[in-house]
Order: sequence, then structure tokens, then C-alpha cells
Amino acid sequence: MNEMDRSMKGCLKNIPGYINYLCRGYYVPKELKEAMAAEEDVILHLSDTPSYAYRSVVTLVDILKPRIIIHTGDLADDIKLELYPDLSFRYREKVVPFLRELEKSAAGEIYIVPGNHDLKSLLDKEAGRSRIVPDGTVIEIQDRKVGLAHCQEDLPPGGDYNLYGHNLDSPADGNSCTLNGCRSINIILYPSWRVYHIPYPVGTNHERQYNLTSGRLL
Repeated sequence: MNEMDRSMKGCLKNIPGYINYLCRGYYVPKELKEAMAAEEDVILHLSDTPSYAYRSVVTLVDILKPRIIIHTGDLADDIKLELYPDLSFRYREKVVPFLRELEKSAAGEIYIVPGNHDLKSLLDKEAGRSRIVPDGTVIEIQDRKVGLAHCQEDLPPGGDYNLYGHNLDSPADGNSCTLNGCRSINIILYPSWRVYHIPYPVGTNHERQYNLTSGRLL
């Protein structure tokens, strides 16, 4: 069972939570709420976010109050800049306010790995306290090394946790510490290093232009 299947199964078990998910676009599992009560710090991992999902993401950030936010690329995945570079004005209209919302949060650190549909020059210019970092970046959190990349093949070797996006492919090695931010919003609590998965809003893959034939994102 993959990450999205597990997160959706947990959502369906909780009828009020499922209704909230359908109406408001987010769902926080009961076990995650209970774990957060232990006052652990939160790492929030996102990837390939269509602008359609922004409101739900910002609400989740407000609820979870992550210590660290990590976005592994394609901040406006409904605007395929690699294919349609003339849409850079629309990309700017969507991404800059979203970036501002993330930076208004209580997160102490924000990391963004530009994806193939991002405009890195704009992110470099508009980022305030966000750190725009390249594929293969390793950040150290307590005693763990966390590798970051947009594509799985660009992850650095030797990471205790590896975070990526770009497509819906499951980790080829089945490693539970290799987390795909396309399949679900990933939550890591530390110092326990427990991992939880939250489903993206209904319709997210449609907005990402998910190809049912190939099973891949554009």
C-alpha cells in the first residue's frame, strides 16, 4: 500500500475528518494530532503544488505550525513553464503571493528546491527568508542528514531521509525514509522521526495535469 492509499484509508475511517477533507481540502489524522501534543517539532514536505491547493496548504501550515518547511519544486504545477515559458507572468502572479504566505508562517526555516517548471531567477529575487537550494542539497536536522532534490535520481547519497517530487512514482527501493512529496504531504516529527502522510486536496492531480495513460505528471 503506497503513501496516498494509506493516507486516504485513514481519512475514510474518520467521517468528520473525511467531510472536512472534501469541504476544506485538508485532513489531519488523529494520530498526528496526538503526536503533536507531545510538543515535537514538525517538518512539512510539499512538492508540485498547483495553485488550486494553495489555500489548503496555507491552512495546514497554520494548523501544524511546522518548524521547517521543505518544498521540492514546481511551486505552481498547473503552470508548466518548461513547456510554455511565455506563461511566466502567470507563474509570478501565483507563486509570489504563495511564497509570501509561507514566509509569514512561524516556520524557522524554509527550503525550496526549484523544479523543472519553476523560474529560479524569480524565486531568487522574490525569496525573503526562504532558502533557494539546488538539487542534491543536504541539510542537517539534529543528528540526521536530509537530502533534497526535485527528481528522485538527483537525490544525494547517504541521506537518513530523502525528500523529492516531480512525479508520482513510488520510491524504487521501497525505503520508508525516501518520501515522495507528489504522492502526499509528508510530515516528519522530530526528535522521534515518525512520518505521517496527509492527502492533497481532491482534484490536485487533475490540476497537475496527471496523465492517466502514462501515469506521470507533465
